[in-house]
Amino acid sequence: MGDCPYCGSLDVFRSHPKNLMDRARVLLLLELARCHYCMQRYYYPLLMPPLREYPNPSPKKAVRAVTSEEIRKRTAQAQISTP
Repeated sequence: MGDCPYCGSLDVFRSHPKNLMDRARVLLLLELARCHYCMQRYYYPLLMPPLREYPNPSPKKAVRAVTSEEIRKRTAQAQISTP
C-alpha cells in the first residue's frame, strides 16, 4: 500500500510538514508523504504499514590536501598563461 495514488510509483517517502495544517493532520492520524517520481504530496493513514525513510545522501568525496609545492606550480602556470 506504499504506492502513489497519482502515478502508482513505489518511490514514495515520508515528507516534512510545510505549514500548521500539515502538522495538525497528525491529530487525524494522517501522515504526509511525497512521491519522488511525480513529486505529488498526499496524506496516508498512520495505521498503514510505514513508508521508507528518506534515502541516504551519497557519500561525500574525500578531500585531498594540496601541498605548498602544488600551489606554487599552479601559480606559476597561471602567471605564464595570463597576457
